[in-house]
Amino acid sequence: MFLAWVRRQRIVGGVVITRRATEQAEIDRAIAIDEMVIGSENRSQYISSVAARGGLSVALQQNEICAFCCLDHQYFFEKPFVSLLIVDPRARRRGLGASLLSFNSQGGREVWTSTNRSNTAMRALLKKSGWRYCGELDGLDAGDPEQFFKTP
Repeated sequence: MFLAWVRRQRIVGGVVITRRATEQAEIDRAIAIDEMVIGSENRSQYISSVAARGGLSVALQQNEICAFCCLDHQYFFEKPFVSLLIVDPRARRRGLGASLLSFNSQGGREVWTSTNRSNTAMRALLKKSGWRYCGELDGLDAGDPEQFFKTP
């Protein structure tokens, strides 16, 4: 179900390597990035569970994990769904998020994701990456509708 490949590409600041996370140190680094960004350990068990199912991918630059993505097949009507895409704040605007989106949607398969309307950076990344806007759901977060996207 999951692809076992590594992708190398040139991005701002050098070469990025995108691959499935299989080692505990990779999982721990993804959790550390998430904790740094959100300020809590609330999602650590979720990230570990996605990794155990083969859905955690990481993006490395200069041999350091700088971003991660959770592709979850149990999250959204059993369709592949990017539930988390987090980039270390010190490594943003270098193409790591785009690399992870591409890695997780390669082969033309349908993949879904969502983000709040207020998350302009993620919405811009999805638009730039060619993902199609599918609609929004109001009421999940007061005053900030959830917008849904899928691969073209």
